[in-house]
Amino acid sequence: MNEHRNLRGPASGNRTARTLTVLLAAILLLFLLLCGAAAAEERHTILLSCSGGGYVGWDKQSESDAVLAPETQVKAADGTVWTLEQIAGLPDLKLHGAALRFSVKELRGTDLKYSLIGGKSRSVMLPAHLGYNLWDVTETVGSWLEDPGSALKVVPMFRLMNMGMKIRGNTVFLQLTFSSSQTLPRFPLDRVSESGIYENSLCMLDAGNPYLARYDDTADSLLTANLELGVPYYYAGGSEEKFLRRFYPGTPTGYYRPEHMYLCGLDCVGMTHLIYEKCGLDRHPSISDLLFTGAGSEALYGRDPGDWPTLLLPGDLIAVKHGTFHILMYLGTMRQFGWTERTAGEAADLLDAPLVIHCGGNPFYYDRYQQFIRDMRYRNTFPPDGGVTVAVIRQTDGDAPHSTESAWGKTYGWYSVDNYPLLVFPLDDCTEMAWYSPDRSQMK
Repeated sequence: MNEHRNLRGPASGNRTARTLTVLLAAILLLFLLLCGAAAAEERHTILLSCSGGGYVGWDKQSESDAVLAPETQVKAADGTVWTLEQIAGLPDLKLHGAALRFSVKELRGTDLKYSLIGGKSRSVMLPAHLGYNLWDVTETVGSWLEDPGSALKVVPMFRLMNMGMKIRGNTVFLQLTFSSSQTLPRFPLDRVSESGIYENSLCMLDAGNPYLARYDDTADSLLTANLELGVPYYYAGGSEEKFLRRFYPGTPTGYYRPEHMYLCGLDCVGMTHLIYEKCGLDRHPSISDLLFTGAGSEALYGRDPGDWPTLLLPGDLIAVKHGTFHILMYLGTMRQFGWTERTAGEAADLLDAPLVIHCGGNPFYYDRYQQFIRDMRYRNTFPPDGGVTVAVIRQTDGDAPHSTESAWGKTYGWYSVDNYPLLVFPLDDCTEMAWYSPDRSQMK
């Protein structure tokens, strides 16, 4: 009997081995196909400069439309050149979003509204503001891409009144975010790259922060944290020279009590002003002024924040009112920082959600700086209630898998990314919102 089993054993073993080999090969092939499909569906973003600015309206002598002529070629990160016709003809092309960004130099009249016409589509009437404007024109541009040789025009709502706007000719940009079943090279906006916006903002995070590390890897940078524990929040703080010095609060609040000292850092406006200053950009208006003009709010407010990355560029600001005034700076997405479905862990559904950096509430700053205060043997000194933080914009933080209550009673929802908390900045309590874009031609 033993001999009989020995005679059959090798043949049976070979069949088993062959079966396992075929099964493993099938699994590997399926894995590669799935990876290929995932890669092919990756989103890509391009920014096209448009000529054809000028006066748009009616001036008693003549009426005019702005006929925009977008660039017809765009260069990928690998150096290959893609024409607009090639992109429009990609298989299974899906346009996730299109934004028109431009600056208005002069306005004649009030309540000016315009449409974008492209192909067989006409956008809803969109308001024009002095300064930078952001329009969501996805539907119209989708129609225009079916016939990119057709005219793309900005037309006024009224043609029988002495009103109009003067567009700065070199600041009209068309931003497209799309995917295709064809595998494409990366385009410059598909991944974070070395720039003053990132260099001067991410350095304010704490050492070991995964967004700092991801930026270094993706942008091939050697950026390090300015402060080991990150720049803390301090109401009305705006000067690097005062970082970590102790002060009695100039303006007491519910948390900042006049009888205690606090470590100096930045507040939300102090952070954005400092970043812009270091980038060579003009200071942005106050939060109240931004909310008063409301520029860009039509494109962002009330819509799924998952659509925001198709409209925004790194360095754009979002001003909100949620009980108090606050301002945040857009950075990009986790995917643009190099995370994938396999590496993002429990935050895999957030890969294409908007990331912002801001100086605001963060319960984890309290504990780390409480230990710092003990180590320094400071007396009568309270830790900060927040600091410079990367957060993900969501409609609510109620879906976050984790939550932490701060020392002052507020609860924060968060995700774990590379064993580090990614806080949620929820929009459900925001009652006002505005967008702001800097003049990037000034950037160092």
